[in-house]
Amino acid sequence: MISAVVPAYNEEEVIGKFLDALVRDLPHDGSYEVVIVNDGSIDRTREMVLEVSARHPWVRLVDHDGNKGLGKALETGIAAAKGDIIVTMDSDLTHPPAMIKDLVKGIEGVDVCIASRYVKGGGMEDVPAWRIVVSRAANLFFDLIFWTSIQDLSSGFKAYRAAYLKQAPIVSAGFECQLEIILYFIRNGLKHREIPLMLRNRQFGSSKFRVVKMGMKYLKNLGRFLAYRWR
Repeated sequence: MISAVVPAYNEEEVIGKFLDALVRDLPHDGSYEVVIVNDGSIDRTREMVLEVSARHPWVRLVDHDGNKGLGKALETGIAAAKGDIIVTMDSDLTHPPAMIKDLVKGIEGVDVCIASRYVKGGGMEDVPAWRIVVSRAANLFFDLIFWTSIQDLSSGFKAYRAAYLKQAPIVSAGFECQLEIILYFIRNGLKHREIPLMLRNRQFGSSKFRVVKMGMKYLKNLGRFLAYRWR
């Protein structure tokens, strides 16, 4: 079975469209499940997921009683996932659900397959130029200090071997958890592959990503990440 783990926080403007795309693009033969982690939403996100899961039981809802952050939402979803392969992704349609099958195919022979903006064929559309520059610079910096050939270390759209992912420690609460998880795979010498992702800026709802806030969190955790990578 393939498990798609999807954190969601106050996404009522897009979660219905996202779930419609999943239902359209994934087979209904028991080979897939979708685990939506409602991270303490105060809008109609929870109710909208329940409406879909009533019709499609392979779409499951897991609730947090308050907003705990992306890292904890992923931790909860990964623990609840039943599949041998776990795909993590965003719920805002910046990660196209149709690409899940490509990630599953791409994990053959490796331990993690990364949907990458920075390999040939990948990129970003309708994203402000300054965000592209910041993202690219951050990934180049991470490549250098962590000494890895992975081009898109901060990508949140990946397929993992569940046996390894369930052992990965997730301490970070925010977006920096994506880097923390992939460092576990790098440190343990697990094989990876990158396939191109054309990431499109979200069209519905508001982004939870705040560049300055996240930059401070990355800096705050950088020493811990370096020690974890190299000790």
